[in-house]
Amino acid sequence: MPRYVIERQLPPGLTEADIDDAARRTVAVNSAMEGVRWIHSNLAVDRSKWFCEYEATSPAALREAARLAEIPCDTITEVREIRPDTYTRHTW
Repeated sequence: MPRYVIERQLPPGLTEADIDDAARRTVAVNSAMEGVRWIHSNLAVDRSKWFCEYEATSPAALREAARLAEIPCDTITEVREIRPDTYTRHTW
């Protein structure tokens, strides 16, 4: 399944409780949808952006999941994983 990173611009003033609520809504929506799997996310320290990695059938499926979870979905980029252990000296 293709892998994507979603960049989400967040409104100012979000609390930790707001972030927790959004994450819970996301888990609930994703568990009810076929073809969308949340891998992990990174939250900017200032809570201005959320970078979320997913496997999904399409960008449209990710937009629909975000709509249902009532969270932003500003930019979706298809990515491939590059791991540092692939480039350790013993593999050269």
